[in-house]
Amino acid sequence: MAFTDKLYKMMNTFFLLLFIVGFFPSDVFASAQILNVRHWTAPDHTRIVLDIDEEPVYNFEQTNNLITLNFRKTSLGKELPGEIILNKPGIKKLVFHSLDKGRVRVEFHLNEYKNADVFKLKKFQGRPDRVVVDIMLREKPLEQVIKMPEPAIKKKRIIVIDPGHGGEDPGAVSRRGTYEKDIVLAISRGIKKEIDKIPQFRAVLTRSGDYYVSFDRRLRMARDTGASLFISVHADTAKNTKARGSSVYSLSTGGASSEAAKLLAQNENLSDIIGGVPASQGKKEFDPIILNMFQTTTINFSRSYAHVLIKHLNKINRLKYDVVQEAPFNVLKLPDIPAVLLETAYLSNPEEERLLKSRNYQKKMAVAVAASVKEYFSCLPEITTAQKQRSEENRPSAKKYAVKKGDTLFSISRRHDTQVAELMKMNNMKTDDQIYIGQVILVPFAGEAPFARPVRSYTVRKGDTLYSLARNNSMTVDELCKLNNMKSSETLYLGQIIKLPQ
Repeated sequence: MAFTDKLYKMMNTFFLLLFIVGFFPSDVFASAQILNVRHWTAPDHTRIVLDIDEEPVYNFEQTNNLITLNFRKTSLGKELPGEIILNKPGIKKLVFHSLDKGRVRVEFHLNEYKNADVFKLKKFQGRPDRVVVDIMLREKPLEQVIKMPEPAIKKKRIIVIDPGHGGEDPGAVSRRGTYEKDIVLAISRGIKKEIDKIPQFRAVLTRSGDYYVSFDRRLRMARDTGASLFISVHADTAKNTKARGSSVYSLSTGGASSEAAKLLAQNENLSDIIGGVPASQGKKEFDPIILNMFQTTTINFSRSYAHVLIKHLNKINRLKYDVVQEAPFNVLKLPDIPAVLLETAYLSNPEEERLLKSRNYQKKMAVAVAASVKEYFSCLPEITTAQKQRSEENRPSAKKYAVKKGDTLFSISRRHDTQVAELMKMNNMKTDDQIYIGQVILVPFAGEAPFARPVRSYTVRKGDTLYSLARNNSMTVDELCKLNNMKSSETLYLGQIIKLPQ
């Protein structure tokens, strides 16, 4: 009897569950929730981000000035209103509709925009799943905003100051809630102000507000403005709150100079992911042909400037390292523009956090960087730093050149007194195009630039190679061989006397 009663109850429960499931469709049980809305405005776009606690299931429609996101198995957070008035460039407002069967509709009411991009980002480093809507503006694109008029470029050297992180990527965050992105923007604005005071220089910021700029765009800004130097500004952090000091890094195409430098580069290189750059836009500049261009002059110029910068930093703050550190930072991968990454101080150190937030220290940092720029270029021979800008109308006639063993686009461009970007443009080349021995390309007709730097005698030591000597003296192997009437296949021997630049 007891068994029969138990079976009867189980059957009743089973049929009750069937009734509930049949009466209420599965969609009514929302598995995701829209938690929050955030937005940033850059010169060329406005970004809207929806934070969601689970991976979203949605589709979107776009008609004229309206983008509609249709979510399934989703609910609206209790804090979200039915409407958010933004009145930002490209967008008027957001409207939220909670529908039946676990559906949510989000309307983006647009205004005077060029186009829009909708994509999702997965959970990453404590950040939830996100749906991003980038509204591209009809205003001047980011590259034009920072591009100088041709006469201004010819009269002044352009120094690109790159405030790290921005927008959705806050960078380091102190225990008191200080964001690296805010600190480095304030310092970078100060650096620009101080550099602009020097008659022969003009500074350009890669971002002027709280928005994220991809590595690709930061590097394009440097090239498009014909920059003579690129300085990326950051603030360090560490688990050890006693860690302190300023430091300067240059690019390494191989390993890092220390484990700390390696970890720092790995962390900084995540910025595109944290900042929300679509996968289709990432890593456009970091291909083998570009990396091949770094092997000689540019990295050495970067180190030379870094040494000068360290000397000036030592006057205003303790140094973390008194020598230049090296690591494979994505933001420093410029083929023909010296570039360094400056860690101003530690946000994780309470004392240095106070310094970084102090206007007085920000001013000192700006003055130190500007002074280092002035000193570096005043000591650098003109032949090694001139970056001649040629407009389309005045482009020189070209001649044919057959690629030789050991040639890179960088070495060819330097030998013919032009820029890599100019050389690639003359030959309709892309960054992922490879050059090969015997390939015929166009180069400026001006001919090869003579080796105009003063020379000195040098006695070959143990461990010296043509490559190491060329690299350490800011020249290519081909230039070193020509200077000494040697072939690249020749072997150096101990005690051999050769010529090197002073």
